[in-house]
Amino acid sequence: MVFVIALASQKTLAQFTPSKWEIGINAGTLIYQGDLSESPFGYTNSLKPAVELWVSKSLDPYFSIRANLLQGSLGADESTYATPEYRRHRNLAFNSSVSEFSAELVWDLNGKTYREGMRRFSPYFFAAAGFAILHIDRNWSRFDTTYFNSKSPASIGLGIDTLHKTPGFLPIIPVGIGARYMVSNHIYINAEATYRIFSSDYIDGFSYAANPAKNDHYYGLSLGVSYRFGWYGMSCPKIPL
Repeated sequence: MVFVIALASQKTLAQFTPSKWEIGINAGTLIYQGDLSESPFGYTNSLKPAVELWVSKSLDPYFSIRANLLQGSLGADESTYATPEYRRHRNLAFNSSVSEFSAELVWDLNGKTYREGMRRFSPYFFAAAGFAILHIDRNWSRFDTTYFNSKSPASIGLGIDTLHKTPGFLPIIPVGIGARYMVSNHIYINAEATYRIFSSDYIDGFSYAANPAKNDHYYGLSLGVSYRFGWYGMSCPKIPL
């Protein structure tokens, strides 16, 4: 009987000590918003996968810092639109790989979410500073010169755009919101939405051929899993006298 009681109580006597370090992986997509997207939510006709690796260190129960490495793609093609008619005749398209590096400050609204036994959702906000490396491939070969005469704003603008260099390096400020759930002392799952703040109208390779008064943007949606380091240790129970 003593042996059975000791065996059953072993887990309750073991105390989990969480580490300040955590690693994770997120998978999702990047969504382009700009001159070649019709919807305010961005171009969603052909979403491409994005993967993010990160490592985090807790500063206190509420704040942590995180280093991120993301690889994804952006793109849009006006030939996929049925309307309006001018888009099918303008027929511009682009594709670009995206490599992001950023350092992030995360604010956990609940705090103390890394203690043993807590199995609940925790919302958080984050802001970062970093840069993106782009390899933009733009395509204007299908531009209909019979629909747009040589003196039209689109034709004149396209001539200007073809002489403009596309960005290969772009400073960015990612900001976003997320929620995480503690599956166990080590394992967490999360969902995030991230918006990038930057200044460029040539993410898609075009500006004057479309709307030079409006910059391009992109954001990301992802799901992920993370592992928090830590260890179990035995504590001596108090014996009542």
